[in-house]
Amino acid sequence: MKTVLITGAASGIGLATARLLSQQMRVVLADRNYEGAERAALEIERGGGRASAVEVDVSDARSVARMAEKTQRELGDVHALFCNAGVSPKAPFEEWRESDWDTVIDTHIKGVFLCTRAFLPQMCARREGAIVTTGSDYSIVGHRHGAGYAAAKAGIYALTKSIALEFAPFNIRCNSVGPGPIETPLLRKGMADAQWAAHKAARGERVPMGRLGQPEEVASVVAFLLSERAAYITGQIVHPNGGSVMW
Repeated sequence: MKTVLITGAASGIGLATARLLSQQMRVVLADRNYEGAERAALEIERGGGRASAVEVDVSDARSVARMAEKTQRELGDVHALFCNAGVSPKAPFEEWRESDWDTVIDTHIKGVFLCTRAFLPQMCARREGAIVTTGSDYSIVGHRHGAGYAAAKAGIYALTKSIALEFAPFNIRCNSVGPGPIETPLLRKGMADAQWAAHKAARGERVPMGRLGQPEEVASVVAFLLSERAAYITGQIVHPNGGSVMW
């Protein structure tokens, strides 16, 4: 059975993807929130899937190295990788602190760099592998009050294309999924029920399809991009966004 490792897997899009892929692969749920990842892995196993949890801070090289070593020791090779960990602070541009900027850039761009670097050598040795990164609509458009997030997501897309180009001769594909507004804990963070209901309704009105997306709708795109059905697709970004950004 092949193994897929998913970062940011304790909730939201990462968890929805883990649940979906566990039907056909062994899933490693990697997250800074180890307790959440472990609960999710146990839930998947109770449902008949094969899953395990590992703690990781994707912005820390030593933590990523420990994650990769533990996974290799206990499960063997990782055949597919979903780099999904992310943070999303928001503030007017002039209020962004250097520490906020560093956290966003390190979690997103450095995180993808460290995680792909950890698993690319074994993929190259097998001459087979598939990687998906989590971009955003903001990979290609600006973000008011989210300059660091947009810059990070644009950087992830550029890094994705570069990996795809460099490792295509090794039969390794690298694509990005660029969600629009998705109903996740990250989007809701800090909002009370009434505030969230109002935000959800207002944000949905700005989407041509009239609603927020669901994590499962993004997970289905990730599963496709990691599968053999996407064997001739690399270096692309696919936007499950209800039509909120078209290009």
